[in-house]
Amino acid sequence: MAVILKKLFILLLIFSFVFSQKVYTFTEDEVKSLFSSIKELERQDSLNNLLIINYKQQLDDTEKLNTNNELIIQQLENQLQLKDDLIKVIKPKWYENKYLWFGCGASIIWLIKWTKT
Repeated sequence: MAVILKKLFILLLIFSFVFSQKVYTFTEDEVKSLFSSIKELERQDSLNNLLIINYKQQLDDTEKLNTNNELIIQQLENQLQLKDDLIKVIKPKWYENKYLWFGCGASIIWLIKWTKT
């Protein structure tokens, strides 16, 4: 195993010398152009990072707002249920009917007059 690794290492060394990388030479204008391009890309990257931070903050705010809205909806549903229960409690019973009491009062007056005559 060690022999194979040694042979592989030697082959890699030979290939690295045989197929060496090209060396590029840039003019001063090209270097300035590359430098300005890199500066512009760094500026755009920082702006994109700020946008990402703002979007994350907006997402967090939206989630909080959604949670608040769900709680408000839940409270309103509870309030509606309590109002329905209150309406059932307050609803007049059969003996609280005003026409029934009017009829009883009118019949008592009629009975009093009828018994006197």
